[in-house]
Amino acid sequence: MRITLDIDDVLAAAQKLANRDQKTAGKLVSELMREALAARVKPEAVGRPRRDLYGFKPMPVGGGYTVTNELVNELRDELGI
Repeated sequence: MRITLDIDDVLAAAQKLANRDQKTAGKLVSELMREALAARVKPEAVGRPRRDLYGFKPMPVGGGYTVTNELVNELRDELGI
């Protein structure tokens, strides 16, 4: 399907990103639009597992313990980080 949009103010930026990613501007814009639309639709509604912004599947509620700064610091100490 094709549609004409007036996007002169963002086309240059899309072309730069597309060149950087070695894609066509059309493909990049399509991917960006899909991502933006998916963020507004509940993933469960389209048959996909929920994922946050960074692509990680959230842990279930009540997963056993809460990750705190204290716990992270203890793990860092154990690992010598």
